[in-house]
Amino acid sequence: MKVLMVLPLALAGAFAHASDHNNIEAGRPLSFDDAYSIAYGERALELGFSIDTFRRRGPDYGLKAEYKVGFAKNQDLAIAFHPHSSGGRGDFGDVEIGYFHGVRREVGNAPALGYRVDVALPTGRDSRGVDVHLRGVATKALRQYDKVHLNLDLSVPTDPAPGERSLALGAVLGYSTPLGYPRSFDQTLVAEFALNQSPTKGEGPMGSIGLGLRKQMSPRAVFDVGLSTDLFGPDRTALRFAAGYSVSF
Repeated sequence: MKVLMVLPLALAGAFAHASDHNNIEAGRPLSFDDAYSIAYGERALELGFSIDTFRRRGPDYGLKAEYKVGFAKNQDLAIAFHPHSSGGRGDFGDVEIGYFHGVRREVGNAPALGYRVDVALPTGRDSRGVDVHLRGVATKALRQYDKVHLNLDLSVPTDPAPGERSLALGAVLGYSTPLGYPRSFDQTLVAEFALNQSPTKGEGPMGSIGLGLRKQMSPRAVFDVGLSTDLFGPDRTALRFAAGYSVSF
């Protein structure tokens, strides 16, 4: 009898752990976050590669390495590096320090809420000042597993370049749903529509759409791939490809 009582709890725990790929984060593979942090005491390493092809200039190749620590309940800290190359010029990129706080879980009709703060240090080529990015996040289940994610953004450069905005607003509407359920729960389809102010004064807004897939490779590892394109805006991206691998320990 004790075995029968314990077994469902063990299976439920294993199922929850195996669905960690539903902790969606910006860049893996699209630009939106969900309202949940990594687990308390957990550490994660996320590696990504991206290619941006533009209509008016050559492509930009980028790498991203991010290390995260769940240092408190519903809170994590991160440090990220963004080396990239464009037009044959390599750039180490800015170093980013990030903090995420999941303020509350979804309860009834009230969505889960969280916020994220990223501070980019001027370590890259031609960088100046510190750039601060603030993001509010809401996640709401539509049905049992389908979810919508609303991200509201504020970007503030402390030392804007001539012609650069002193602050820029943005919003991303994201969607996620498992594929193959109930036979399997190891793939998640993600999609988004993003609308952002151009960082350059006098230029109109930028809009983009994206589609991606997250695949659980093991209980602690996730592979992701995504494609997106700009619908309108200055210096539009014809196609953006991103792929990455995340592992927790």
